[in-house]
Amino acid sequence: MRVLIRRDVSGVSEIVGTILILMITVVLFSVIILWVGNFPTPTAQNRLDVLAQMEPIYNGFGVEIGVNITLVHRGGEALTPGPTLIYVTSQRGAGPRQTDFVVLHRWNGFLATPSGLLDGSDSVWEIGERWAYKNFALLTSDTIHIAIVDTLKSTVLWDGSMNAVQGSRPPVFVDKWADGVPATDLVDPVQANSGFYLYARVADPDNDLNPAMVFATITGWYGSGTPCEAPLQMRDDGIFPDAVALDGVFTIGGSVCTNRPFPPLSWSGSIILMNATDLRGHQTTTRFVLDVVQQTSGGGGTTKIPSELWQYIGYVQIRTGEVWTTNLNSPYSTTTTYQPYRITKDQLNGNGGALFHFKMANHGNTTIFIDGWTMAYYKSSQSSSGFPLFVVAPCDATKPANAGGIGAYPGTTANPNDFQYAHGGVTPSPAGCKSTTPPSVFDINPLDQEVGGTPYIVLVSAKTPFSSQWPQQFGTDSLFINILLSGMAGPSNYTYQMLIGAGSNPFGCSGLGPAYNPINHLADPITACRSTWYAQVIPFIGMVVY
Repeated sequence: MRVLIRRDVSGVSEIVGTILILMITVVLFSVIILWVGNFPTPTAQNRLDVLAQMEPIYNGFGVEIGVNITLVHRGGEALTPGPTLIYVTSQRGAGPRQTDFVVLHRWNGFLATPSGLLDGSDSVWEIGERWAYKNFALLTSDTIHIAIVDTLKSTVLWDGSMNAVQGSRPPVFVDKWADGVPATDLVDPVQANSGFYLYARVADPDNDLNPAMVFATITGWYGSGTPCEAPLQMRDDGIFPDAVALDGVFTIGGSVCTNRPFPPLSWSGSIILMNATDLRGHQTTTRFVLDVVQQTSGGGGTTKIPSELWQYIGYVQIRTGEVWTTNLNSPYSTTTTYQPYRITKDQLNGNGGALFHFKMANHGNTTIFIDGWTMAYYKSSQSSSGFPLFVVAPCDATKPANAGGIGAYPGTTANPNDFQYAHGGVTPSPAGCKSTTPPSVFDINPLDQEVGGTPYIVLVSAKTPFSSQWPQQFGTDSLFINILLSGMAGPSNYTYQMLIGAGSNPFGCSGLGPAYNPINHLADPITACRSTWYAQVIPFIGMVVY
């Protein structure tokens, strides 16, 4: 039998394949190992767990004056003072953000903003230790955020927003404004002497606002001695002037403290202080600057009323054409009159002599009472000479002036403080005059100072004060006439009717009534009720006598 020997390569192929697979696997894993080995080693991260708490700081009156923030290290790495910074960012309303950064150190209460670690014996912040921060420029109503940063690793270790403990937060004044015309939807400017209304929107984050403890203090009333200078309660009860009950908008208005004829223009820029208190006694205070503009619609007109200008040019004023003369042999109410601008000496000296009438009105805010020193002074343009004619009392409009129609003005030169003639209708009437004669008073019009109060006609004829020495003889001359008003001014914004007891008494002044005498009220216990001395010179006209 013949044996054939052949070469068989099938086994070689299997071995080679196995070797190739092993080589591919080794190369692939080597590449992966090299690739992974080039990855950067991750930086070790500090884990930090912090418990944050913020509490308001109150003064002795319950008013919040700052915040006290406490952070407790509850877990993670210890923080060293070198690279650790704590950033406190705050924002009040829509104002700019403010950031305060604090380095880590032991508690120091002498810093402008006290801060530091309260626990431990060193400046390393470890688990269980507290860090505190006290700032008197912040309030719990501010938006406050704290971040703890590792400056070496440029890493924020912890950050969080601060919220006060429930029940410890005071009320918040969200908005405040004044309105001159509450009947309109828009907020109208507050006009001088036209009244105003004050509003404040108040919220309480703890929902424990005491609605009976929201007040406003109008500093324009300071020193008046009236109830208006005390804090005034603002209401949110839906009763006028408050529009909607319990809507968070508190209101004051419609009272003697805010009604016409207030506010005066001088109150513009004055401060109104507001405060609100919650049921736990926490109080918030704020301030509002009152803006007052000149009145633009007094008396139905559109001319601006220079309310404050009158005190500089004089409250009582006379217009051209509101002066005339009559003769003493006629009643002072006669219709036979002469204009004094250009007049003959016979017209002045004839028919008993001259009686001058000056019709004037008060444009101020205090009723003016005149005394017997009130006069018109006639100054010659041709020499240094001149002479006065003093006020006389109108007694009876039906009689000739020199036969009981006028009389000496009450009082004496030694005691001119008799304002009895201001008491119209009082019995006995002055110097035998009728009790129906008009009082010698310049009344006010607090609602329209440009128009002024009811005019009063001052009669002058006496050559000496408090006397019936008339007439004055006139010669040919050119004379300049100046008017001197002498007397007293009543309390501000009290009309004559109010002073004699026929009107309201907003400040509770004593001694009002038909016998009111301003001389008795110079030192009234209530400042707003006091009278003052008054004197005013009015340069008036030239008179040509020929």
